[in-house]
Amino acid sequence: MTTWLGSSSIRFVDDDESVFEPNGWDIATDIGIRLDAELDRQALSELADAMLVWLDGPELERLTEEALDRLWSDEFEEIIREGLTRLAERDEWANAVTAAIVEFERDPRVAEVTRDVIRHLAMQLSQEDTPAFFCADCLDAAIEQASDGDRRALAIQTAVVSVRSEASTAGDVGQRRAVRDRLGRIGRLGRESVPALSSELVAIASEPLPARAEDDDVWDFVAQESLRRRMRPDLN
Repeated sequence: MTTWLGSSSIRFVDDDESVFEPNGWDIATDIGIRLDAELDRQALSELADAMLVWLDGPELERLTEEALDRLWSDEFEEIIREGLTRLAERDEWANAVTAAIVEFERDPRVAEVTRDVIRHLAMQLSQEDTPAFFCADCLDAAIEQASDGDRRALAIQTAVVSVRSEASTAGDVGQRRAVRDRLGRIGRLGRESVPALSSELVAIASEPLPARAEDDDVWDFVAQESLRRRMRPDLN
């Protein structure tokens, strides 16, 4: 089975010619199922954080399965089936989509395309929660090169993921704890893919929560980013 990244969609025939061969991720993307962030957030939140840091392997499979358990229904199955039928009409996609249909009809829940659809929805949620320029890999690389005094400030920028779901003027203990817990989760999921960022995030999440919101540098970043978005709605 391919991961959410899929295998290459381009097969080189010779030095001058290449043939596009859609993989499971291509098919899942073009089925076109769109996220409803309000309804789907709880089901996809942990998998979305996994997508944010390019998680791969058994843990990605586990999170995919858990998200699938929460979202699966007869209606969801039929939406995928209809999407596959539509894509099979594309001449250059016919072989790959026909193979995907055969696998899907054998066992819809475990089919590669189903799992990639779930991951694609989770990726949409991660994109919903982050600005277009956010890059976990870039933060990781910057932290690797930064002085000890700058590493924490760079890592705290990851808290931008919580602006939509947690930010308000209150900054109560529950909200602030939720932001740090999410940073810790992202850190744990990114142990292999973004190790420098991961280390900083896990350390931040394990700290005692400051008693006052005004002393909480993580919450200060979230509050400032929330204010910036209210002032610049085009950033949302």
